[in-house]
Formats: sequence, C-alpha cells, structure tokens
Amino acid sequence: MQLLELVNNFCLEVGIAAPTQVATSQDVQIQQVLAILNRAGGDLTREFDWEKLDKEYLITTVGSTLTATTTQGSTTVTGISSTAGLSSNFGLTGVGIAPFSQIVSVDNSTQVTMNLPATASGSNSLYFGQVQYPLPTDWKKQIPQTEWDRTNRWPLLGPQSPQDWQSFKSGIVYSGPRERFRIQGSTISINPPPPANLTFAFEYISNAWVVPATGANKIKFTADNDSFLFDDSLLLSLLRLKWLQTKGFEYGYAQAEYMDLLSKCKAQDKSSPILSMAPATGSILLTNRNVQDGNWHG
Repeated sequence: MQLLELVNNFCLEVGIAAPTQVATSQDVQIQQVLAILNRAGGDLTREFDWEKLDKEYLITTVGSTLTATTTQGSTTVTGISSTAGLSSNFGLTGVGIAPFSQIVSVDNSTQVTMNLPATASGSNSLYFGQVQYPLPTDWKKQIPQTEWDRTNRWPLLGPQSPQDWQSFKSGIVYSGPRERFRIQGSTISINPPPPANLTFAFEYISNAWVVPATGANKIKFTADNDSFLFDDSLLLSLLRLKWLQTKGFEYGYAQAEYMDLLSKCKAQDKSSPILSMAPATGSILLTNRNVQDGNWHG
C-alpha cells in the first residue's frame, strides 16, 4: 500500500474528506495526519526487531605500514612517507608508540599528532590501523552477539561497557589477538588496531521503514507513491489510535485493537526454533550426529 492509499483509507474510516494528494497537501488536517503517520512509523521501528528491518553490515578493515619518526615524550609523529587516507579514526602501533595511541590530527602530508606521547625516539615502521568505523546511515539499534571477525572466524568481544573499555585502554599491553568493540559516537570502535583487509560483520535494525519508488529506503514519507515495510493494517491501526489521542477523542477500543494486532504481527513476523524440554548438556563435536553419511575406507 502506498501513502496516498493509506491516508485515503484512514480518512474514510474516521469520516473526514479524503485528499487527492498527501505529501504536498496544503490542507492543515492532512498535514497533521502525515506528521502523525511519520511518527507512528518511527515508533514501530522501536517496537520490535522486525525481520524486514534486519540488515547485515560488512566492514573491511583498513590499515598500512608506514615509515615514521617519533621523539620520546612528544605526541608528534614526523617523516611519514604519506598521510593520505589517515584521519583521527586511526590508531598506531609499533616501536616507540604507547599502547592505545590514536591520531588526534593530521597536520600535513608527512606529520600527525597522537593522543599519547611517544615512549622512544627513532625512525621505524609503524602500523596505522583504522579503529573507528561509521555505523550504517540507517542504523537504529544493534542486534546483540552478531559481531564476528569472519576472516579469523572469531566473535568480536563486546560490546564493552564504558567501564570495561576504559579499563582495557588503560592497561599497559593489548591483551591477546582478539578484537574488542564498543558502539560509541555513531561509530563502532575496535581495539587493538586490526590488520588490514579483515572482514567484520554484524546485524542491526534499520530505521529506514519507508520504501520510495526509486532509491534507498528512508525514515519518513515524502512522496505519495512511497510505500512501507510494515503490515498495512498495523500501520493504519496505529495511525488511527494516535490521531484519536491527538484529537482528544476516546481511544480505548482503538488501542485494544492496535495492541491485539501488534501482538499477532510480532508472532507471525519470524520463525522460531524448536525448544527442547530436556536439552543436551555441552557441545557436540565429532560424533555420528555431525558426520555425513558415506562410504569410509581404512
């Protein structure tokens, strides 16, 4: 169902004049309906992890080894072969670099400033690895425990709490090869600086519930031929409920109808695993339950 059809159906249900256009309507009442509808759709993205809003995101790690010069006690790194592509999203490792050092500013084509002073002087090969990656532009919330290093087949460790993150970063060494992460400032922060060309993956819930005729999904209706990802009746029911509440009308029946429909839509949205009343303990490794049938020769 498209925006114009949805609003026309709503208007017929509540007994107001149906418009010929919605997104560009100058009718104050239709403008109010559109505003309520856009808010209702945004609210539904928070209501449940709808499968149509469930997306996968892949990150390819970025990093390079560059020759650079450090001076003990100074935060300036000079003599870099090239600072092209570097930013404050990059961390540094190598001889003379304190653990958890990160670029504060790229000063010119051969120099950067770090957040921590160098621990030794000299010219060495330093690794500059990106440690902060932007979240998807339509990110609403993370789906927990979906974060993986697919290259090494390891789950990422996290999300770290602010306390754990600061405790980790205040240590004197990077503890082990595993990557830790934290969602912070519209980025996914990763430490220690990962090697280049690893593939990290996670799933998230998108806030882009409106589907335009062309182009990427978006967060609100802007054209009459926009459609949407939610169940038609569910969005129409929520629109009616919010409209009655806004107008100060009695909304008890509309609320009960919406809650009943919401419950059914949630139940029908995804498949569910079979749950055992007597689950087996421990993990099953090499047994006849996971070895393919076939011919075996000694």
